[in-house]
Parts: sequence; C-alpha cells; structure tokens
Amino acid sequence: MELKDIVAISGVSGLHQITGRSKNGLIVETIGSGRKFATSFHDKVSVLEDISIYTLEGDMHLSEVFLKLKAAAELPAKEELKKVRQFLIDAVQLDSERVYDSDLKKLITWFYMLKDSLDWEKLANRGTEAEAAPAEEVKEEVVAEEVKEEAATEEKPKKAPRKTAAKKAKAKDAE
Repeated sequence: MELKDIVAISGVSGLHQITGRSKNGLIVETIGSGRKFATSFHDKVSVLEDISIYTLEGDMHLSEVFLKLKAAAELPAKEELKKVRQFLIDAVQLDSERVYDSDLKKLITWFYMLKDSLDWEKLANRGTEAEAAPAEEVKEEVVAEEVKEEAATEEKPKKAPRKTAAKKAKAKDAE
C-alpha cells in the first residue's frame, strides 16, 4: 500500500484506502474494519501523499516524516503530548508554534495504523525521485510556456460580423 492510495475524509474517523472511482467521487474501504462506502463531491478528502507538516526549514511531506518515525528506536505514546512534541522537534525540526496537539495525535495514530501495511521501500525511493523531479518539471513548464506563446502569436482567421436584427430590417427596407 502506498500513501497515494490512502485518504483521510473530514468528519469520518480513520483512514481509508481508495478502491475505485464513481462519477461523483471515490469508493473507499476503511482500513481496519474493511467497510466500503462512496464519497461525494461534498466530502473533503485529503490524500496522505499531499499532506505536509510544518518544520523550521519549511514544509516536510508526510512520507519523509513517516520514514524518520520508522527509523526512530522508540516513539512516545500519543497520550504523552509533551514527549511527542519534543521527539518531533528533535527528529524533524518540527515548528512547534504552528502545529497543534490534535495534529500530533493524528500523525502518531496514522503512523501506527499504517506501520505494518505501507510499502516502505517505495516510500523511501519516492523521496529520492522527488529530489530529481523538480528539474524535469521546470523543463516541462518552459516547453509549455513556449507552446502557449506560439499559440498566442498565431493569427486566427477573423469571422465575418454577424448581422443583427436591426441590420437585417434595414437591408429589407433598402430592397
């Protein structure tokens, strides 16, 4: 299982794995209970791959945080929030002023839920691919901008002006 296949839905407890798509949303299965249900376009769905946490150096993707948590020898229990906060300040340089206690609880809960089912090898490799990706994205953006500029400079044939009802009536009167 990868983080791109796992979602958190606002107002619904737990994490959910995407199993399919419907015309109005996603079909998900709750991790742990196996209950399947469909989301609608009204639900706020967050893919775990897109979630970041505030650090002193900037934002850090959840995948990187999970890798550092897995590498740690022992994690404090989520009930001991002061210890969890200090642990994350040391491990990932957590920006303690911008991260709430509820976020820390959620982070630790998600880690323990996914610890045995995540594909850690792909998760680790994804981090190295992400570092190489920005150079490719910049090239793609430059090419896209050049294509847009070329399209803007091409002259489109002008359409003949449409006759309005007043012009048609005037033409009839002239005949």
